[in-house]
Amino acid sequence: MKNIIQHGDYSVSADTKEEFKKLLLQTIDENLKQIFRETATHIIYQFLENNYSLKREDVPEKLETFMEGMQEFFHSGTHMIEQAILKELYSNLGLEYKSREGYRFVDYIDDLKNVYQTIRKTSKSKWLQKASPKT
Repeated sequence: MKNIIQHGDYSVSADTKEEFKKLLLQTIDENLKQIFRETATHIIYQFLENNYSLKREDVPEKLETFMEGMQEFFHSGTHMIEQAILKELYSNLGLEYKSREGYRFVDYIDDLKNVYQTIRKTSKSKWLQKASPKT
């Protein structure tokens, strides 16, 4: 039996939530590796694990901790990294990234999570409509 999570006016499967976490982690990984290469990315994750008890695979659930660690590691350079990750993630979802005053990295991710769930719900609904026999 599939787990269903209530979200607003509709239900979201746990699978959809996991899909978004995987997409987020993959995007973070790819951007860190693109900016810093493999070895430095490994050092960043080691720093987060040693100093924040944050394992790589737990980053999507602990974004506040991730950003706190990134801020300590990179100081003012964190904003550039956040922007690169967000631009890529928006692009992966077919959306255009626009900077919003007062928004933090986690605010953008929360918005994207909701958009992703809506997209998945809509795409499944359209597929079900197409798959349903006409009467």
